[in-house]
Amino acid sequence: MASSTFATLGPEGSNHHLVLQAYLEREEIAATPLLCDDFGAVLQACTRDAADHIFICAAHGRCGEVVGAAQYKLGLKITDVFVAESQPLAILHRKERPRSIALHPATREYASLSAYEEVIEVSSTVAAAEGLRAGAWDAALTATRFAGDGLTIARHIPPPRDAWLVLGGVDRSTVWKLG
Repeated sequence: MASSTFATLGPEGSNHHLVLQAYLEREEIAATPLLCDDFGAVLQACTRDAADHIFICAAHGRCGEVVGAAQYKLGLKITDVFVAESQPLAILHRKERPRSIALHPATREYASLSAYEEVIEVSSTVAAAEGLRAGAWDAALTATRFAGDGLTIARHIPPPRDAWLVLGGVDRSTVWKLG
């Protein structure tokens, strides 16, 4: 396969980025990741021909909208679907009695949040960890790799398994037709 560009959510080190890297390696696809701030930017990258594939987690809140726009506005098809385990997650604290917690909306149901007065939605688990380090909030649901340097693990969360979709022009999927 010729070199191509896969647009997905960033930043570097986000779950989208890490799973995309593993996918490209496993499938032996020569491609460049294009990390975007949101899926509006991902769709724009495909519109501008800066990317020829979209990589999205089915658990993402905008998945249906992105897949619909990609198929019916950009002419892309779902070319691959697979299940991958996420990176290990945890609730990290920077103080003993946290009042606020930051998380990516897709992770909201991974743990009880009843102990926190304020739940702050951020763009990625990386952003949750960065804000925690900067003192913007007291806790974060993020990757365990961010623990240390004053951030302690309050609760381990087993890595979730998610469905992932690849959209592009070359169909590699098996399609079941109804009727």
